[in-house]
Amino acid sequence: MKIVIGAPVVETGGGRTVYAVDVTGLDGIDRLRFSMPESAAGFVNPRADAALVAVLMPAMRLRRDVVVEGPVTDELVWNLRHDVPAILRGVRPELSSLTIDALDAVPPSEPGHAVATAYSAGVDSYGTLARHHFAADVPDALRVTHLLFNDVGSHGRGERGRELYRRRLERRREGAETMGLPLIDVDSNLDAAYAAPGLGFQQTHTMRNAAVAHLLAGGLRHFLYASSVPYRDVTATPIYDLSYADPMLLPTLSTGSLTLRSSGADLDRAQKTALVAQVPHSYDRLDVCTESVDGTNCSTCWKCRRTMLTLDLLGALDRYRGVFAIPNDPRWREAVLREGLDRTLQPRSQPSTRGVVELYDERVGIPRAWWVSARGGATVAAARRAARSASRGAVRIVRSRRRTP
Repeated sequence: MKIVIGAPVVETGGGRTVYAVDVTGLDGIDRLRFSMPESAAGFVNPRADAALVAVLMPAMRLRRDVVVEGPVTDELVWNLRHDVPAILRGVRPELSSLTIDALDAVPPSEPGHAVATAYSAGVDSYGTLARHHFAADVPDALRVTHLLFNDVGSHGRGERGRELYRRRLERRREGAETMGLPLIDVDSNLDAAYAAPGLGFQQTHTMRNAAVAHLLAGGLRHFLYASSVPYRDVTATPIYDLSYADPMLLPTLSTGSLTLRSSGADLDRAQKTALVAQVPHSYDRLDVCTESVDGTNCSTCWKCRRTMLTLDLLGALDRYRGVFAIPNDPRWREAVLREGLDRTLQPRSQPSTRGVVELYDERVGIPRAWWVSARGGATVAAARRAARSASRGAVRIVRSRRRTP
């Protein structure tokens, strides 16, 4: 079975512009759709570029070749045949190779004029804005002119996800308005294409958002994707989050008319947080929470507490009392640090977690006893993981023997 991408149809009405394309052979979806404000109609790239980028990982996961019937940019097809799948397979070994048959490959169109970045209001997002909007020295060619807010799977599924998207969008609109930047909200059903093959958001977010960039390539010339991983941790080896490959992956998703690039990978999380803390616009709008159901910070999940501790160590937490509920118990800092130590000693710990531990050690100092305790816990956890792995291996051997005639 092959996945066939038809010719896109773009229609405008009721205040929205909709890009839609029929897709056959892809589990979970038969028509891919993107909707955006009518005011952004001039940004829409009528080619099949966005659809091809959107379905590439699901196609690789399903082990199905792709046929593109609609017009598609030849440089993009070339990259998606070579560099892009090699990087994706490095990070996600379960993905297969595939062929892409483009029936109407055409040269890149003329570049647009706009520079866009996604506006989530998180640390990475505000780090990009600090560099490319609020800074006085940013070159005009790299200065953000438009903000994007995408519904491509990060807000969750079902009505609960839709409601969270709406709540977050309302807050992002207010933030964009006070920055004096237009906000383009893009709503899509592409998450359905990833759900059926069992591909989660963390594993695929770069490709999902890159599809939106190509969707708007009629007006964009640069898309800045906020990095969450510093250069020293960049890899294309098996790992849970596609962010680790962003600085390699994004350039290969570019064409002669649209450049995609990672922003902020030269900074670690503590440095980036320090940069954001110099942006007053973030004080009442910083949003780092992934557990919230109402679009605000819960102040209790790991990401919230890690950010609060980082800001506290930087002497900037008081600036964010409007977005965080700071605990009254002074021992909260120690509790967060101890959890960070435990997480840091786990296999493939997050760079952002390692960063707050390093900052704490630099600013306060970590008692040796805390390290010893954390290492002891890590040893026990490693032994338990080894036991579980051995048990699974034994089960596989038994099952294999049962199947052997």
